[in-house]
Amino acid sequence: MKLKLHAVGDKSIPQNERVYFQVFLPQGNQEKSRPMFFCSKWSIGKMVDKAASMLNLRNNNNILASKKLRLCHSESGDVLPMENTLEWCITRTDCLLKNGTTVILEYLDNDCLTLGTTSSYME
Repeated sequence: MKLKLHAVGDKSIPQNERVYFQVFLPQGNQEKSRPMFFCSKWSIGKMVDKAASMLNLRNNNNILASKKLRLCHSESGDVLPMENTLEWCITRTDCLLKNGTTVILEYLDNDCLTLGTTSSYME
């Protein structure tokens, strides 16, 4: 319940469309993590853009040669597909993304499909 109590997000999102996550921020950031909520109808890409905006993170996803801000699953380290909706990811049985779980935002090369080790974020 503390996750919902302290989460930040767009207050105009209806309660029944909110999905809550503990979001770990890119390594080297002063703040380690932040509870946040997003709209279940949003794409993962929009979710990344909104999180970057709310957390004042550099977001160069529109610049071809730069590292991209990506959302990764906290256990597997897999990069979540930017075009899929949050609702689609949550309802799939082969995706471990669930309401109330932990995700990681990190800057990755464009062709990177996995974060690798995730334990350093949780320490």
